[in-house]
Amino acid sequence: MRIALLFYGRMDKLEEHYNSIIYAIGTENNIDVFYSGDNSPETSLKNFVDLYKPVAYTNDKINTDCDLRKYPDRNPETMDICLYNLVRHYINKKRVFKLLDDYTTKNKVEYDIIVSLRLDLMFYSSFNFTSIKPNTIYVPNGADHSINAINDQIAYGNFNSMKKYMNIFDNIIYLLENKKSIPHSESLHYANIVYNNLNIERVPLIYVIDKLIPTKY
Repeated sequence: MRIALLFYGRMDKLEEHYNSIIYAIGTENNIDVFYSGDNSPETSLKNFVDLYKPVAYTNDKINTDCDLRKYPDRNPETMDICLYNLVRHYINKKRVFKLLDDYTTKNKVEYDIIVSLRLDLMFYSSFNFTSIKPNTIYVPNGADHSINAINDQIAYGNFNSMKKYMNIFDNIIYLLENKKSIPHSESLHYANIVYNNLNIERVPLIYVIDKLIPTKY
């Protein structure tokens, strides 16, 4: 399979998790890597480029006037800094997909599967890629955090499905203004999936963020 691997955000422990991620995706696959970060340290960026050899990446600082603090009903743990980081998270997802979109158009490349995930994940099982259904987003079990919310750490699907998923930033104001979601990442991801009429397939996958004790879902 030809797979586009989309990374976004922080580069925490990227060297430690490299083998885990590549083997989870499957070394038998042809993998092209894309990345969008927000002014990550140059040393980290160089290490990432040397290790993953991305076909396209950006590390431009994000400047945005999108302020979500005015929206009520946020969870107690959602502080102002969390909302600021949430916006950057969504912009990075949009930017990395734009890199993919431009690359496929310019090079006339098609991918069987598009995978979005964080760089700081440690995997204890592998992805089981089978035939990918249209209009469907595949998300691991667990890490939903609340009702009407969904794991926002990993998702995959075909190009058209992932385009709707990754461009969540374009819809957050509508979703919040129309009370389709509270200002909370997992909740907004779920609302965006519903808004785009995407089907959800939950998949078993064992992984953790950084050095947390692994949990089997």
